[in-house]
Amino acid sequence: MGTPLSTVSSLPKTVYLALWFPLLSETFVFYEVQGLWRRGFPVSVVTLYGERKKYLAEHMRNTQVPVRHLGIPHILPIAAAVIARLVRQPRLVGGILRRILFAKWRDAEMRLENYWAFCCGVYLADRFRKEGVRHIHGAWASGPATAAWVIHQLEGIPYSFTARATDVRPPDGFLGEKLADCAFARADSSFNVPHMRSFLPDDKWDKVHLVYNTLTMSSEGTAAVPMQSPCRIICIGRLIEKKGFAYLIRAAIRLYGEGVPVDVTIVGGGGLMHTLKSEAQPIHEHVHFTGALPHDRIAGMLRESDILVMPSIIPEGTEQSDGLPTVIVEAMRMGVPVVSTRVASIGDVVIDNETGCLVPQKDVPALAEAIKGLIFDRERALRLAQNARALVNDILSEEKTLGRMEELFESAS
Repeated sequence: MGTPLSTVSSLPKTVYLALWFPLLSETFVFYEVQGLWRRGFPVSVVTLYGERKKYLAEHMRNTQVPVRHLGIPHILPIAAAVIARLVRQPRLVGGILRRILFAKWRDAEMRLENYWAFCCGVYLADRFRKEGVRHIHGAWASGPATAAWVIHQLEGIPYSFTARATDVRPPDGFLGEKLADCAFARADSSFNVPHMRSFLPDDKWDKVHLVYNTLTMSSEGTAAVPMQSPCRIICIGRLIEKKGFAYLIRAAIRLYGEGVPVDVTIVGGGGLMHTLKSEAQPIHEHVHFTGALPHDRIAGMLRESDILVMPSIIPEGTEQSDGLPTVIVEAMRMGVPVVSTRVASIGDVVIDNETGCLVPQKDVPALAEAIKGLIFDRERALRLAQNARALVNDILSEEKTLGRMEELFESAS
């Protein structure tokens, strides 16, 4: 249910800061903002970079949410704004700049992102004050949250941010400062709650709230899950190491060796395409790579699948993890049985033998066995899928997720 019109004027005018919006790999951000807008919440978006419309579904391209893009076309006015503010308030702006410059950023890319975020924050500060913005929310804990922090230092506008995955693991070098000064911080999975609280004194732990991402896919037209041979397996995500797709390919090869035929479709683009295709060579006729696809095509592909496998891993020597992959929730919403790994917050929704199958990460025999167990027991697979659908429809409903975000924005502004 939307917000009553009589109360809209009293709601805090809120701006989401993002690097890109909308973005194919961040449908969860799009549906959160779009959902708030449809409920009557006064929200808009400013992106620190330009536009990225490739592979966007039509409804994402044509969103009614007000969006402003910065990026390369704004370099000169942004530079002028930074110089003007530095001349006007040298001590304040210089102090903020020094803190950004000398923070221990984890790598060169993160350093440059946050230097740009500083510049964008200075540029936006005056504008947000004049526009009557009452709250700023960083869609990620990295550059967007840094820009929000800068605006807060300059204009005192309250801010918050969401922590998701690689934006906080490993920390970007300035996470403690952003947590100290924010009105609240939101973790979109339970995995990050204790991690974020570790940067705060015990009496400030209540700043960190667990609010799951809202549902990103309609429940219409659920999957039939026929489990006919060969079983149709789908996995969806960027072709990067932490997704663990190589382990699914190895599990599929193992299943073929045991006389259990499967047909694997891997949806997504990324740098590991060639490596994964080489890995799949022994059964290349049964492993299909689609590349990146618009989000509105994913529902149809899920409906035609028997099992979603998300073999997420934490790469050796890193803290990188998946959090709670959106595609798992989308599959559950469509009634597709799920097999995944005990990584990050996947266990929040994939409860072993209740709402899906969980196996240790990087364990090819266990992954193959879990898949085989569903193939040969369709009744169990359907029961797990039904339980999973009920769970995500409950804990990730708009009323619980967007309603909670509205409450947090109102209390912080």
